[in-house]
Amino acid sequence: MWNVDELAGFIAASLRRGEGDGQRIRYVRQFLADAARAGSPADLIATTPRPTGDDRWDALLAGIVEDFAFHHHLAVPRWTLEPSRFLDTWWFVSSIPDLHPTAMVETPPAVANRGVFIRRASLINV
Repeated sequence: MWNVDELAGFIAASLRRGEGDGQRIRYVRQFLADAARAGSPADLIATTPRPTGDDRWDALLAGIVEDFAFHHHLAVPRWTLEPSRFLDTWWFVSSIPDLHPTAMVETPPAVANRGVFIRRASLINV
């Protein structure tokens, strides 16, 4: 089970290897699934994660952690509110323009607030 800093490390390594966004989303889904089952999920989200090397992924991590904290009745970590965790330009994780309107509607508010758009269903392991 990883904490959010370890997740950031996996994402950073994936970026360095040039893997596609799909692999990084799989890491995010696994983190969220494991955190939901953790005995002490607050410990997994408390530590400020290292930079991933891509502001978009840093913003996404802050958004999913804020959303997770909200839904699990946990305090939102202060690091999620740092200005560097918000994008100036919107990022649609899907590269398919026809999916962008759906992403705008289905993105968790804490994620969309940071300028990142991804359907909530894309963040869930099935």
